[in-house]
Amino acid sequence: MSEIEAVKLDDTGGAGIQLLPAHMKLLVILFYSILCVLCVYGNLLVILVVLYFKRLRTATNILILNLAVADLLIAVFCMPFSYWQVLIFDDQRWIFGPTMCSLLAFLQAMPVFLSAWTLVVISFDRWMAIMFVLTPSIRITTRRAMYLVVFTWTFSILMALPLLFTTRATYNNETQTEHCHEDWTYFGDSGERMMQFYSTMVLVLQYVVPQAVLVITYTHIGIKMWNSRVPGITSGATKKMIVDRHESVKKLIPMVILISALFALCWLPLLLLINVLPVIYPSINSSSNILYFWWFAHGLAMLHSIVNPVVYFVRNARFREGFCFFSSRILPCVVKFREFRLLNDNNASRRCHQLLETAGGPAQLAVLTPTNNHHHHPLHQQSSKLIDARVAEQFEPLHPPPKLDHSSSTSRNWHRLLLEKLANC
Repeated sequence: MSEIEAVKLDDTGGAGIQLLPAHMKLLVILFYSILCVLCVYGNLLVILVVLYFKRLRTATNILILNLAVADLLIAVFCMPFSYWQVLIFDDQRWIFGPTMCSLLAFLQAMPVFLSAWTLVVISFDRWMAIMFVLTPSIRITTRRAMYLVVFTWTFSILMALPLLFTTRATYNNETQTEHCHEDWTYFGDSGERMMQFYSTMVLVLQYVVPQAVLVITYTHIGIKMWNSRVPGITSGATKKMIVDRHESVKKLIPMVILISALFALCWLPLLLLINVLPVIYPSINSSSNILYFWWFAHGLAMLHSIVNPVVYFVRNARFREGFCFFSSRILPCVVKFREFRLLNDNNASRRCHQLLETAGGPAQLAVLTPTNNHHHHPLHQQSSKLIDARVAEQFEPLHPPPKLDHSSSTSRNWHRLLLEKLANC
């Protein structure tokens, strides 16, 4: 069942339903209009920051970009249209045409699937980063993240597709008004059962299963991180490399847990009102305060589209700096931006210098990879790419390199982590 189908007037024309007075309708329009503008602005900032700054184009941030696109779809296609039929017009007329009627129901369901399963993918990414900290080859890379984004889009479109064909606008000759509602008569006598089956499937795959996966993965991560140490750490250089990676992942986890919890909190009331309560309590759609219940549940769900950019701004210093940079360009009279501290090239070069100092300089990178009959080994090719003339001119060896044993898996994993970090320089 779609959001616009959640409230339906009974045979008496909704005589028992308490309609919104004029001043409340103005408040509704103001609320959704302001929320729409803020959501478009906030999520556009997220998209611009991730695409513009190379240091933010990581696998996890590609998935966060996918979340921002989903929220942007809700802000553009759902917020400006979905509340008029339910809250503004007492006869629940539809004024946006038959095409928008079918498209709106589809565009309401698809971004929610997209957000839910992107959060699932992010939880797996964090889980693998913690569980296999010494095996970076199996974690989600930027390319793998792009494949997962394509998967989440395909799955979300397929799950929301039935609403595109079952939601349609019908014209009432008596009242001379058009109404938008779901029509499952395409399936004949089994149409009612199909609608109930689809509503149950939406609730399970849009909310129950994703939240169960999030709870399991983040619980496992919490137990692993706070009750154990990073295994296989021996030398000082290796310890610093692995612990730094471990701590960077650890800092990101509270933010993604907060994002997941807010998704669960914001969408739960609307999903219950649409898919659960009508089955348990069929007369709820005709209760006197149903319009206020719907406004609260729907408004809270739409509010989620601005929550994520706020979380990024508060919890992530790099996103905050990027937001300020673009805001100063878009609203120069309101926001002032002085200088980069975390996203500029000088800081990136300084970090690369520290990494090369740990390795013993660019010349030593050639020694770190075995070369006997391994010229086509990916690790050797990556090392050869890194120790080109440009890098050698920029960085000088500072001290003798740490002693590395190629027969040791810990040493090889340390080397792979170092190369990954240098590849981002």
